[in-house]
Amino acid sequence: MSPATTQNRAVVWTIAFTNFATPFMFSGVGVTLPSMGRELQMGGAEIGLFETLYLGTAAALVLPAGRLGDAGDKNTLFSVGVTVFAITTLALGFLHSVPLLLAVRVLQATSIALVAATNMAILTESVPGDRLGRAIGLSIGAVYTGLSAGPFVAGIITTGLGWRWVYGLSAVVSCGAAMAAWRGLKHRWHWPRFPFDWAGTVTSALGLMLLIWGSAAAAESTYGRFALAGSVVCLVAFVVIERRAASPLVPLGMLTTNLVLLRALTVQLLTYAGAVGTSFMFSLYLQEARGWSAQEAGRILMISPVLMALLAPPSGRLADRVRPQLLATAGVALIVCGTVAAWTVPTTGSLTLLVIGLVGHGTGFALFSSPNMTVIMRAAPKERTGLASALAAQMRTLGMVTSMMLITLFLAIHVGDQGLGPDSVPGLLTAMQWALGGIGLLAIWALVTALRDVLGQRSALPAQRGADPSRS
Repeated sequence: MSPATTQNRAVVWTIAFTNFATPFMFSGVGVTLPSMGRELQMGGAEIGLFETLYLGTAAALVLPAGRLGDAGDKNTLFSVGVTVFAITTLALGFLHSVPLLLAVRVLQATSIALVAATNMAILTESVPGDRLGRAIGLSIGAVYTGLSAGPFVAGIITTGLGWRWVYGLSAVVSCGAAMAAWRGLKHRWHWPRFPFDWAGTVTSALGLMLLIWGSAAAAESTYGRFALAGSVVCLVAFVVIERRAASPLVPLGMLTTNLVLLRALTVQLLTYAGAVGTSFMFSLYLQEARGWSAQEAGRILMISPVLMALLAPPSGRLADRVRPQLLATAGVALIVCGTVAAWTVPTTGSLTLLVIGLVGHGTGFALFSSPNMTVIMRAAPKERTGLASALAAQMRTLGMVTSMMLITLFLAIHVGDQGLGPDSVPGLLTAMQWALGGIGLLAIWALVTALRDVLGQRSALPAQRGADPSRS
């Protein structure tokens, strides 16, 4: 085995281990939220905000991180991000103040933006193009392994020791990932030699944060509605700034000419928006409406990520042999079926339909994630792999934000500041059905977009990275 092959393999396994550690914590948090909410007397809107702030901050900062990665050093940003993630995860387990808890959650999201913006770019630059799907499949399989282990382990720990211990265990795993990153990657940091787009960074970040806060507060205050209006103004300003900037965060011309990349990013956004919130709602449903323990809820919520972990690696290998858009579209179709089944659960109370929803999402995301990421990274120009990785992460995170915003909005309307408990169950069920109906429509939109792409594009995606697929 050549030294280059050995180094490439070390990079792949380093990324895979890190991609296990961070979702392990994220998925475990969902199981701890009811216990955390009761201990800290958090209302329904605050519980939703704990997750939405994390996703929104990551979405706001991932583009600047990707731009810095292309200009500086992706490996250094990645390693710093994993290290800060481990420190903030440990800190969350010791806090008793809700505002401070939310503030540290924002810092944790900042660190994950560095990781999300660089991990796929590091893989793309380290692995030959004909093996990229396999490497991405292994990396995404590690993500889903973390997602599957998180609820199960967090359920056991929350039931036996308390929710704070979950963050301690997650910090230990994250510390291992940080050590692997500093040891397994080569670091060559240098400061960018171009003017940084501060105007674009500020307007995009402010617009996303106003959008998140406004969605949570719009049902209860006029300030929330003003925040939503302000988010629209900021995002319009961002587009104007990017068109005029000498060194923009997002070169809009690249997206308008590279149609394969644009379509894959659009489907990524809509697919995650149309499915991710179901696990969050199911965790609340099983523990509050059904009276299950956190351990019991975590066990059944493992279904989706276990299927993802098992099926994502072979899906990635298959994406190296067949047209990846076909696999991604089949995955979106299964996700739609799972979301429709989930929408019926609040009225029927059927655990069979709940399981069908989890199976549909697990199998669908396994078929969708690796092939769609392969499309995105192959379509990106060689000098823009960091940007492509950041855009893919932002679309994924922004989709998750959209899903959680809908949930937060309906929790604020139907549960409000009322604490979780028997009296809040009717409102929780109503909020659940409205939220699942909304994200179900987004999943259908994703399927229509994916089908139009497959039926309208007759030529296969070029296998060579850096080609412009829109001209094939």
